[in-house]
Amino acid sequence: LGPVQGIERAEAAPNGYVNVFLDRSDFARQVLKEAPTQQLSSTDKVIVEHTAINPNKAAHIGHLRNAALGDTLVRVLRFLGTSVEVQNYIDDTGVQVADVVVGFQQLEEASHDQVAALADQPQFDYYCWDLYARVTEWYDGDAARLEHRARTLHNLEVGGNPSAELGQLVANQIVRCHLETMSRMNVQYDLLAWEGDILRLQFWSRAFEVLKEANAVYLETSGSQAGCWVMPIEGIEPPNDGKSQNNQNDDASGNKADGNDGGPKSRTKVIVRSNGTVTYVGKDIAYQFWKFGILDRDFYYQQYAPQPNGDVCWSTTSSPTEGATTPESPFGGASAVYNVIDTRQSYLQQLLKQALNSIGRPVEAGRSVHVSYEMVALSHTTARTLGYDNNTDTSRPFVEVSGRRGLGVKADDLLDRLTTSARLEVVKRHNDLTDESPEATAIAVAIAVAAVRYFMIKYSRNKLIAFDIDEALSFEGESGPYVQYAVVRAANILKKLEAREGYGESAIIDGLGTLPTTPLVDPHGTELWALLLEAARLDEVADQTVRTLELSALAKYAFGLAQLFNTFYHRCPVVNESDDAVRLWRAAVVLYCRKQLTHALKLMGCEVPSRM
Repeated sequence: LGPVQGIERAEAAPNGYVNVFLDRSDFARQVLKEAPTQQLSSTDKVIVEHTAINPNKAAHIGHLRNAALGDTLVRVLRFLGTSVEVQNYIDDTGVQVADVVVGFQQLEEASHDQVAALADQPQFDYYCWDLYARVTEWYDGDAARLEHRARTLHNLEVGGNPSAELGQLVANQIVRCHLETMSRMNVQYDLLAWEGDILRLQFWSRAFEVLKEANAVYLETSGSQAGCWVMPIEGIEPPNDGKSQNNQNDDASGNKADGNDGGPKSRTKVIVRSNGTVTYVGKDIAYQFWKFGILDRDFYYQQYAPQPNGDVCWSTTSSPTEGATTPESPFGGASAVYNVIDTRQSYLQQLLKQALNSIGRPVEAGRSVHVSYEMVALSHTTARTLGYDNNTDTSRPFVEVSGRRGLGVKADDLLDRLTTSARLEVVKRHNDLTDESPEATAIAVAIAVAAVRYFMIKYSRNKLIAFDIDEALSFEGESGPYVQYAVVRAANILKKLEAREGYGESAIIDGLGTLPTTPLVDPHGTELWALLLEAARLDEVADQTVRTLELSALAKYAFGLAQLFNTFYHRCPVVNESDDAVRLWRAAVVLYCRKQLTHALKLMGCEVPSRM
């Protein structure tokens, strides 16, 4: 091979392998320099859509997994130099919002002004949570009551009536509650895309024209789907029970629409029912077409809410007269789209890809990515702690929850509980802190968020997880707080070194230029080199995370690096090391490890507390 920059030597090995040995001193000095400013690797933009909570009640623990996965994907993509647009789809004309409107109108007989007064009170999303469960029970008492849902759903879609105005009020206020909840999780959005705007701006009508022009849909004239516009299903396996996921093709009364899928193994999918209403997948096709810039139309936009980082969260709107403004950069028109939606939506997500293929857009179909994940349940211990253990089947290792039945863990309640537990632990460890001190609260909040976010991504996406409060908060096991603790410990080492020897961060790095590299290459430097090399793998792990869409790889890496650092800390003293060169090299690697772990935590949406 001849000499290669950064390579000490290369050796032929048996069975056709070549072993390449890094020049440790050259490598160390390179990676220990300040990282350059991240540059965009491409001018292409990708869209990541995540969260998409129905705006009818408070966010629950399952939504936290969606948001944690989606936001981590966004952060890693941006870390790798990709331009990312974050969207949150708001289904403000769906069945769930209709049910809450029915609850206010039929169960509570509340006027628009009365609901508006309620919406201005704290925890309006909690109020609607309970009302939604009551409406479900009310329907169960008499199936004829579902006619109220059908009528309200129609009113929401056509707009310009009291039910639609009430639905808009409810959805808007609930979305603001959701944004506050997600802000606690360090999750932010670029655009809120409202389904009502898709309908009012005739996005579906244009998408329908595109589908018909490409002969991707046709009018069925016979059978159970007579009078419906259907799309042939090719190479996609429908749900085994013949039921659509989340009842998205059920009619509003709760009965099967006359143009549903035609049986468990039907090879066509209804896009427009015989009564002329579009199914959920039809609206989603229109939205996906817009994301890729296929539709020759756009939303109007308005600034919706400021965010903690100073950026503005934008919102779509239907009219240029509703405070609409023009964003600096256009929305939509992406080169790739990642939809973060649970695994129950796999069938419908495949239909979106097929719709793109059927109109002659194979490239966009290939770049239409479903980031699926399994549901979140509760461990029996956590369910009992939160008062939700109503499951008598103890043979199952988890407790399922149901938002429709009002049995679930609200996201804010969970974050409050974790923050309280973390604060108690922090105060117990530090005599100068009290429950009321701002520092204790800030530390507890950082720990609570790291506990939730790390737990939600550390498992494979397609693994059902049972959330456990004690496991998530543990300072000893595979948890976010464990990784945070390693960073805090590294910072403490550097503080002690500066106090004793006067070495600040810049002095440590600057001092490496004239130091002998013996500590890196002699037999006693194995652990030092191993820690440095592992810390340098963050870029590689980030790339692997995006290629495989397995966010758990990032969590596993951070935990493994924290473990390696803690082992190094116990075996290789820094402050008390007598050899100046060894001490300085160890300090440099501790500094680098702290930076890489801090960055890994940031990619997972976690902050480093001042102490733990």
